Amino acid sequence: MAAPPVTPAARRRRILALAIPAIGTLVADPLLGLVDTAVAGRIGTAELGALGLAVAILATVSWVFNFLVYGTTATVARAIGAGDHEAAGRRVAHAGVVAAAIGVVVAAVIAASAEPLVRAFGAVEELVHPAVSYLRIRAVGVPFLLLAYVGHGAFRGVSDTRTPLVIVVVANVINGALDAVLVFGLGFGLGGVAWATVAAEVTAVAAFALLLRRIDLPLAGHGLPDRTQLRALATISRDLFIRTGSLLLGLLAVTAAAARIGTVTAAAHQVLWQVWIMVSFLLDGFAIAAQAMIGTALGAGDVEEARTTAHALVGWGVVGGIVIAALLLVGVPVIPGLLTDEVAVLTAAGSVWWLAMGGHALNGVVFVLDGVFMGASDFAYLRTWTLVSAVVAAAIAQVAVASEWGMLGLWVAMEAMLLVRFGALVWRLRGSAWTVASPV
Repeated sequence: MAAPPVTPAARRRRILALAIPAIGTLVADPLLGLVDTAVAGRIGTAELGALGLAVAILATVSWVFNFLVYGTTATVARAIGAGDHEAAGRRVAHAGVVAAAIGVVVAAVIAASAEPLVRAFGAVEELVHPAVSYLRIRAVGVPFLLLAYVGHGAFRGVSDTRTPLVIVVVANVINGALDAVLVFGLGFGLGGVAWATVAAEVTAVAAFALLLRRIDLPLAGHGLPDRTQLRALATISRDLFIRTGSLLLGLLAVTAAAARIGTVTAAAHQVLWQVWIMVSFLLDGFAIAAQAMIGTALGAGDVEEARTTAHALVGWGVVGGIVIAALLLVGVPVIPGLLTDEVAVLTAAGSVWWLAMGGHALNGVVFVLDGVFMGASDFAYLRTWTLVSAVVAAAIAQVAVASEWGMLGLWVAMEAMLLVRFGALVWRLRGSAWTVASPV
């Protein structure tokens, strides 16, 4: 017997039940970055600029492996929708093995090549030493970061967004407390900021390991993935890897351009970026709800429910994006000063605040539709258009440096990347191809 249709009220309750805790989790994560930025801003301008460059490099390395979150979420949700808990458990177990192996290799590469990485992005000499020291310490936490991605994906796939919220809040409290002790109490400088973050990452993994036992999935007895299973994981991961890597390389191109302009521009860009990414995650909570709900609906073969849910989520994205953009534009006299007290940095950031924060009016739709198509396993389409948008952003950023457009040119590049994605995703939603995409 077919399941009864979902009422609009029930759908709305489920969206909010998933999105609100997810928003809390996503805000808590960049809040760690905001705390670190505020602490570095009190150490000095060079430390603040170095933190921005080092964090951008780590984001490129670690976020490229976000397929561990997205791939796990999509495949687990599909399996749950189809009633195959054995397959869901196998995906989580094998993703954990892959995450640990990748994490160790990536950590070693970062530690060994920190200085060449920093210099490759053309940073001014003043930024090199603090950025390198920070990167080498943070490399210790990379395996834990990737394992935590699998934990997030597992809980999201079974439509539990509350447990990850609790874990991330605890990790943030630990990070903030250690920042205060190591930096202001013991005078460890930017190195203290890095060690505090590593401690938070280790804590998060320990908590996920304990609480994963509560999920009704058979996680034990799957052994190591064989060649066939690795090939399947590679197929799922390929497009997500390229998609996320393209996005982050586009963002990194803009950050590297800021570092080549000078210390003040690098610091101002870091302030804008931290605020931008924090409030972006407010909107991305609906994308997480979309991943779980769309994946489960399509796994159960209910295409009509998937379509209806997608349109409902877009409505939430439109309203949320406009509200957040308006609040940020009104908050310009206060918000930048929370992150730094350097007058030159505040002036540079304030000159393009209207552009950087006004773009959130489009972000709401872009982020929601990313989640819809990830839940549908339509990864190839996301890969292609994210790559196109990143190429556009990188090209504009390089022209901005050569033409001395300053902060305005950098954030025109950022918003161009957003606009390309917006057009491509809205066009995709109009058709039906995304509803028949299927995971390996």
